[in-house]
Amino acid sequence: MKAPTRKFRASLPGATAFSVGARLPLTRALLWLCVVTGPALALRAQDDVANEARQTIAFAHPIKGALTGFGSLEFRENSDQGYKDVAVAWPGVNYLLQPRVQLTAGLFTLFTDNQKSADKLELRPSVGVKYFLQNKERWNIYNYTRYEYRDTENRTTGAWTAYSRVRSRFGVEFPLTSLAQAWKPNTWYGLADVEPIYRFDHDTIDPVYLRGGIGYILHNRARVEFIYWTEFTRTSAGQLLRTNNIFQVDIKIGLSEGILERVRNPRVDK
Repeated sequence: MKAPTRKFRASLPGATAFSVGARLPLTRALLWLCVVTGPALALRAQDDVANEARQTIAFAHPIKGALTGFGSLEFRENSDQGYKDVAVAWPGVNYLLQPRVQLTAGLFTLFTDNQKSADKLELRPSVGVKYFLQNKERWNIYNYTRYEYRDTENRTTGAWTAYSRVRSRFGVEFPLTSLAQAWKPNTWYGLADVEPIYRFDHDTIDPVYLRGGIGYILHNRARVEFIYWTEFTRTSAGQLLRTNNIFQVDIKIGLSEGILERVRNPRVDK
């Protein structure tokens, strides 16, 4: 009598291990997403906190050598505060001064369609420096400090008002996978940062942003991110209060192979 085959039983543990291993990065991504958005969704219905949706398409392209160009198109809607925005970031340039240091400059143009007040047009040139802290875990730990000049036109009266500010973002991006698979296509990563902004006209810090999110590397030329922001603005009494939830979907496209990796993940081991 022929002995019963055990092929199915022998292959089952290997298949189970493979499926668990494949699901582990996704599980980490979902857990991080719950950590980031859980408190925000729980407080979303608060009457004194507005909610805003943003959709962004950003791109990067090579210019020459260490010089890279960038830009973006963004749509914003805040029904609680009664406005819609269309924002264009272009032209923009990024220069890789050293493996750890990048210099940036660009122009941000914002048109605001207000339901309760005059529409606005803002021109916002900026210059900045981004410094990366190198580490063996291949985390992107950085500070991105920018000087911005905000010049805004009241579209009803034609009057322009302007002020300067400095914003300094302390951030981290970390792979939600093994070190060997970090920053490769079809992998997840998390991100978080805090960004205080100093206004010269009021001599104060206003606003402050806290962000957290997850990203997925579709390809060496494409990434998608879901980011939650919480915004703290200063009241007339001088207090910083939470005033806005921002939910953003960000699509990043590189117009040449590996350019997103070079700009966002500079490392000395390359």
